[in-house]
Amino acid sequence: MDAAGGGQQLMASELLAIFILCVTIFLFLIVIGSELFTIMADEQLRLLRLIVHYAPLPATCWTPAGPEPVSRYLSWALGQNCDPACGCVRVRHEGRIRFGKDGRWMSMGGEAFFPLAVPAFVWRSTILYAPGMWLEAFDYYVDRTAAMNLNLFSVFPLNNGQPVALKERSLFRYLACTPLFPLVHATSSFIRWENIDETMAKAVISDNGQSAEAFVRFDGRGRIGSIEACGKTDPDTSRPVPGHFLSRYSSYTEMGGFWIPLRIVSEFILPEGGHICAEYTITAVEPETPGISSQGVSS
Repeated sequence: MDAAGGGQQLMASELLAIFILCVTIFLFLIVIGSELFTIMADEQLRLLRLIVHYAPLPATCWTPAGPEPVSRYLSWALGQNCDPACGCVRVRHEGRIRFGKDGRWMSMGGEAFFPLAVPAFVWRSTILYAPGMWLEAFDYYVDRTAAMNLNLFSVFPLNNGQPVALKERSLFRYLACTPLFPLVHATSSFIRWENIDETMAKAVISDNGQSAEAFVRFDGRGRIGSIEACGKTDPDTSRPVPGHFLSRYSSYTEMGGFWIPLRIVSEFILPEGGHICAEYTITAVEPETPGISSQGVSS
């Protein structure tokens, strides 16, 4: 009995040691993976800031000629605040996201950087998948290169890639975020407008031959109510098709001298047919003057 009991204790000790070793290795991989993920994000942010540093900014602002609802919106959103010296904006947000129309809502938080001189962005967010489990999302469109990264624990890739189709999607994503920095419509030449009627206009964003188009709808008070990708619905059923992207805006408030929406709801249908819905609550919009900052992307 003593020998058998001693053998069981030895086996239990060995199993415990193996378990501790596995946990240690797993935690080590998470730490290393998180560092590598952060380095990857910071590298793209440094490149974006380098572009902003050397990209020429306009000397003055102007109100785009053309659609009357656009001019009315910009006159309200910009007010008298029209300083083109802002090279980039940093947007912080909280919110929730779900994958699939009936998917479970998951909390998220993150930040994004948008330059005003060129269409580009760096976006990183953390999604709480379950207690003790999280997903790291890192998307960017910098120097005409687009990528989407989704990792479990910052280590294990779930949906990463750089398909060409991401470029058009990224341009639309930049356009859909411009209500957070309306100054871009008074300083940029890569966004043009086409008139539709008194409450809607079409925006076209272009970057070196790549472009994306969207219908911009204005509410009764002249604010942007929604931005929806053009040509992404079935002509027979009017139902969204893969590639469809729609963002709705509400809870406008004055921040930094501009009127911006604090609530954004975005819906997107993936090329393979999957559905993503995200609800954002904007917590801060901070301008950055042209230059290279050493501060990286925080998770």
